[in-house]
Amino acid sequence: MPKDSFKGQKPMQLAPSQALDWRIIAIIGVVALIFLSLVFIIIAMPSAEGSNALTLTGNGIAIITLKGEITNESSGGFGSTAQTANGIVDLIDQAEKDSSIGAILLDIDSPGGEVVASKQIVYKIRASKKPIYSYINSVGASGAYYVAAATKYVMADEDSITGSIGVISIGYNLEGLLKKIGVEAEVLKVGKYKDMGSPYREMTQDENAILQEILEQAYRNFRANVLEFRKEKLTYSQLDSVADGRILTGRQAYNKGLVDELLTRQAAIDKAAELAGIKNPNNVQYGQTEFSVYDLFFSSGKSFGSGFVSSLQVENAPPKIS
Repeated sequence: MPKDSFKGQKPMQLAPSQALDWRIIAIIGVVALIFLSLVFIIIAMPSAEGSNALTLTGNGIAIITLKGEITNESSGGFGSTAQTANGIVDLIDQAEKDSSIGAILLDIDSPGGEVVASKQIVYKIRASKKPIYSYINSVGASGAYYVAAATKYVMADEDSITGSIGVISIGYNLEGLLKKIGVEAEVLKVGKYKDMGSPYREMTQDENAILQEILEQAYRNFRANVLEFRKEKLTYSQLDSVADGRILTGRQAYNKGLVDELLTRQAAIDKAAELAGIKNPNNVQYGQTEFSVYDLFFSSGKSFGSGFVSSLQVENAPPKIS
């Protein structure tokens, strides 16, 4: 076609509606590009787990109830709301992984329990990356106080029962009773001390010495850990004056340096938020379950069965922090 044929022709133009459509498409493309870039950046970011990176947390306060005897096996009693030690550890782990949670409060109402079970909770508290505080409700004694002492700040009601720093192991000698009813136990064993603590005979002096050494080791660890956890808050002489198994009220424990502040439960929750720097906190109850009619029959039967078995097998029971 001759070049002159293009003379006088206007260049092709888009209609206003077509130009608008192209602008919209261009904007959508830019937004999509920005979104994809953010996704790639997030994926490429190193995980905060195992690093010193700060993690943004929400305004939630996870309230975890530690109720009843501390043990690694559930009592399963009627209406029981008690958690096993491993269950408490799992709840703390869940709260740590929950980005909406900024701090954790242990709501304690427990007389204590097994040494190792209590220590499992203590280990988890000390390793936590989120701040954990504690409130002693009616009772927070022995192993339960051990758990509380491991937290960053211990609060309690002034009339609560706490302290009872000591270790105990209880066994039963049924030999005399069995003889009266004409029952004699026949025990076969390999190993001199294999039936140590048997309810069918009296313990020997050697066996008492072995058990006493185990209890003293647990007691020394208990005391040393409490002093370590509450350094600059509790002196050796303060602890020594009450670490003889005695119970204390919340106010007495506060005066001795075992407790940081005397508060009501709600005030303790508010204090936990304040300490963690959380404004307008959202309280989240962890670990609560609905109690059904099925649970009524199941737990009642389990409670009777486990109680009957434990009454026959008291030997070699784990020592308890008491």
